[in-house]
Amino acid sequence: MNEEDRLIEKYGRNTGMKVPDGYFESVYAEISAKLPEYNQTRRFVDMTFWQRVKPYVYLAAMFAGIWLMMKVFYISSQMDDMSLDNPPEQIVLAMSDASMSEEFVTPVSAPDFELEEAVIRDYSDIDDFERDFGYKIDARYDKLKLD
Repeated sequence: MNEEDRLIEKYGRNTGMKVPDGYFESVYAEISAKLPEYNQTRRFVDMTFWQRVKPYVYLAAMFAGIWLMMKVFYISSQMDDMSLDNPPEQIVLAMSDASMSEEFVTPVSAPDFELEEAVIRDYSDIDDFERDFGYKIDARYDKLKLD
């Protein structure tokens, strides 16, 4: 015997509250009589050009984003030969490749100019830079000119 059956046995099903006969039918008729008349003519509003084209524009933007992501993944997969063993050497390699430098052109901000001036002021040649940062740039890149 479950708990519900024990409660019914103890207190019974009669709660003492009853709804009068026909109450819900009379309430429905009374509420319907008080409501204003509903105009059942359907009105159609013409869609604007933007409302018709918007889903296609969003779809095109989504595919453009996917294409851009795939392009970035492809470019990063082509740079597998780059390592962090000698970052200046890898940067020189990347900057010497014309296609790579065109793809990653970013505007230079004022703090970058300050950093460049500090490096120029503190280091007279690449040997000082190599000594301070512990890098050894391969000799074949010594004569490389960057414009």
